[in-house]
Formats: sequence, C-alpha cells, structure tokens
Amino acid sequence: MIKWILQRFRRDRGLHKATVRIDFFPDDQVTPHIYWQRGQNQEKDTVSLVVYSYARFLYELAELNEVRVARELMGFLEQVCKRVLTNEGPPRRPQLPLGQLRLIRDPGLPALRTYKVHFYELSGGDYRLEYHGSLGKEGFYLPGAFLALMQSCLDNLADETLRQLAQSLTRLHDYYRLRRDFWEGGSLSSGPAYALGEGELKAADERIEA
Repeated sequence: MIKWILQRFRRDRGLHKATVRIDFFPDDQVTPHIYWQRGQNQEKDTVSLVVYSYARFLYELAELNEVRVARELMGFLEQVCKRVLTNEGPPRRPQLPLGQLRLIRDPGLPALRTYKVHFYELSGGDYRLEYHGSLGKEGFYLPGAFLALMQSCLDNLADETLRQLAQSLTRLHDYYRLRRDFWEGGSLSSGPAYALGEGELKAADERIEA
C-alpha cells in the first residue's frame, strides 16, 4: 500500500537538458547564454528553448501586473519576425533597438541580476521548466532579457534555424490570440507545443481581443 501511494505522488522530474541564462552587469551590459547539459542537435533545440522561455517571460510579466508591457513586447516581436521572414532567400537579421542595454560577451564580473530557465526533458518528449528571476523593475529587465536572447539568435543561428524560430514565435502569437492568453498557466506548455508543431487551430475557437 505504501509503495503504491509513493508511486502515485512520484513525479517525472526529467533529465536536465539545458539552462537559458541572461545576466545583467554594471553599465547596462547584458549577456545571454544557453548552457547545454545534453543535446544531440543543439542548433535545432535552441528554437524550442527560446520559444518556451519567451512564453515563460510573458507569463511572468502578466503575474507581475505588467500585461501592457507583455503586449508591447509581443507586438514588437511580431514585427521582427515579419522582417526575418520577408525574403524568400536568406532571412534578414535586424539589429534590435535595445536602448541603453549593450549586448556583450561575459565580462567576467559578478552579475547584478540574473534570469534563468532550466529545461528538463520528460520521458514523453515534453519539457518541465524551472524559472528563477531577480526582483525589481521586471517591466524593463524581463523584456530586455528576452530581446538580448533574441538578438543573440539573430546573430548566430543558421539561416534555416532562424527562419524556424521566427515562424514558431509567429505561431505562438496566433495561439495566444485565438485560444487563450499568456497569463493562463496551461498556455506555458500548450502554447509552445502548438508553436513548434504543424497543426492548425480550430476555426470555432473564440478570438481573444487585445
């Protein structure tokens, strides 16, 4: 009986696959990193990690009553994705307006604030995420953290991978508009799963107005 009860409450914690980490340093310097623990195709898997991280950052903004900031970030990223996908040939690689933030290599100094998303791969192929973030001015730092990560992708991903990332982010925005919004806990997994797949939303789904 005890063994049966323990099995009921035992959770598949999954294998630690990677950690997305964005560090902020003095003088508004920021450094995004993806630290891999395992992964045979890191280039391709980067798309999944970035999409899931984006969904989590939007959710955190909503939890902190920064829904307006989250919507502004979504609107801006939609324009970025359109620019990336404009050409039939190689995707465009725009330089994002980061304002006072400066994207740099790791300066070797202690970070002033850090945002981390740990990814654990479950037996069924899904992800379990653990989020850790600094507190204070998230309406500025959380969007800045993702934009720094996105700029790193624009600079470094291969053409086809970057195109896939832009398409997946576009599909994620479609999901939030047509099915449910980013502040619902269930969308943290179902939204990215749709964005990374090839299925279509049902026409009967209600549109959520911005």
